[in-house]
Amino acid sequence: MPSKTDFNVSPYFDDFSEAKKFHRVMYRPAFAVQARELTTQQSISQNQIEKMSDSMFKHGAMVVAGEANYDLNFYAVKLTSFNGTLANYAGANLTGGTSGVVADVISVAAIDGTDPDTLFVKYRNSGTDNVSEKFTDGETITSGSADASTAVVSSCATGSRATIDAGTYYINGFMVNVDTQSLVLDKYTNTPSYRVGLTIVETFVTSTDDTSILDNATGSSNANATGAHRFKIDLTLTKLSLSSTADASFVELFRLKDGFLQDRPISDIRTSFEDTLARRTFDESGNYAVRNFELDIREHLLAGTNRGINAAGATSRDGNTADEAILAFGLSQGKAYVKGYEIAKIGTTYVDVNKARDFETDSGITNRFNVGSFINVENVFGSPDVNFVSGEIENYKALRLVDELMEQGVLFLVLLLLMCLILVVQKLEHLNLTLVQLQQLILAQQLCCQTQLQKTQNLNTIYLM
Repeated sequence: MPSKTDFNVSPYFDDFSEAKKFHRVMYRPAFAVQARELTTQQSISQNQIEKMSDSMFKHGAMVVAGEANYDLNFYAVKLTSFNGTLANYAGANLTGGTSGVVADVISVAAIDGTDPDTLFVKYRNSGTDNVSEKFTDGETITSGSADASTAVVSSCATGSRATIDAGTYYINGFMVNVDTQSLVLDKYTNTPSYRVGLTIVETFVTSTDDTSILDNATGSSNANATGAHRFKIDLTLTKLSLSSTADASFVELFRLKDGFLQDRPISDIRTSFEDTLARRTFDESGNYAVRNFELDIREHLLAGTNRGINAAGATSRDGNTADEAILAFGLSQGKAYVKGYEIAKIGTTYVDVNKARDFETDSGITNRFNVGSFINVENVFGSPDVNFVSGEIENYKALRLVDELMEQGVLFLVLLLLMCLILVVQKLEHLNLTLVQLQQLILAQQLCCQTQLQKTQNLNTIYLM
């Protein structure tokens, strides 16, 4: 992506056009060198470097490590009063007069509207009682610097900030250095919701702006003479709202929502180098997931303990007001390679999906359905007991499935009859019975056998085809 700055303006008049296919500027003896020719020569060289770089880097890519991070434990100390200069507290260490807590000052913020003078610190220890984790409201803190400045604490809070280390980024066709920077996201809360990135500022610098570009040929007649201007690119760590679309001169590095990392954008612009690697990866491994994406379906409107996403009246990422008629489909963090290209998600994102509320009614229609696995029943002897009848039926008997008629049932009946006869003989041997009594005993035994037979017939046996 070339620079958005127009160089074809007074007094530079760089009219380089890629469409003319000029690749060199050919200077000739006896002819004066024009400023336009020198600027065109730079543009030709820059165009060639940019084309090569575009094949390897995306706009906004980090070339030399300059990692961007965020800190949700950026402790703020609001001051009631202080002596000395507020800026002198930066870099000093502070000791609480009551709590004994020790902290290092990272940065300071002067009074701004309703926000009081504030020190941003990192605590070293838990104080003399080994319990206190921060300065006590109202206590006096003393600076460890030579002037031993003191301040009175109003209250403490936990803020948030973003940081970036010194490095190099590929911006508009140039390799641009970025300095170590820190940016306060929220002074007194640690649930920030911002797009954090680098703002690109392109300017022309004259000798009036920076005297170091004056001619440094000491001892010559043109010493300290003005000459060519300089083109400068500055990268500044910046935060934008989640709804901001001011991307013309902004490169997003990461995105936070309610203190959670949502995204580290990967540009959709593919380099030829990536295309080659992607083709090889897909040929070798196909599509695959490195870390699986999990689907979490939740209620859109938070009510009680229903695991809803949005409180009543809140607006979702898709722009819908929290509604009971909507579901929130969440896709968790994960990483996959599709067609060889990396697809990665850092945080869970939710998409609004309307619940099914429309329906149609029809009758007398024929529809096919899948019955799944089944068996064909040839005959059933007895039926399963499914009712609760106390003392008469054994509920939910186990079914015995067989594939052919067995003889065990007949053999069982024979054994029952033999057992009845044996009982009769045994009783006759010990009892002195009359003929009538003997007939009654035999009749009782017959009734017993019939009862056993009935129970046998009620066995839940299914013969299969």
